[in-house]
Amino acid sequence: MKQPTTVKEAKSMVKERWLDHRVEKLSKENDELREAVDELREDLDEAQGRSKETLAALSKNRRPGRMKWLVLAGGAYVLGAKAGRARYEQITGWARSVTQPNGNGTTADATDTPTKA
Repeated sequence: MKQPTTVKEAKSMVKERWLDHRVEKLSKENDELREAVDELREDLDEAQGRSKETLAALSKNRRPGRMKWLVLAGGAYVLGAKAGRARYEQITGWARSVTQPNGNGTTADATDTPTKA
């Protein structure tokens, strides 16, 4: 290592060392930031992949209108059954027995009416 002969040379050498140290420090920080950016990119790519999978799954399983058609078909069946009054009564009796519990925890059946012997 060369020894400075003047104060001006000494200042210049100190300044050069300080700048070299600063460049090394900034280079290390830059490398750390690049690693962090790479990790964030990987996380982002993974999240985007999950989002695409979710959207694909939702678009495959959705059948809009299926429930609407079932309700309409059921309603048409009940209204058509009104033409035959006996069948209509049987259906409504069964629906009442399913929705109203007896008192013992079981449901009553519309066809099970007590008969007098």
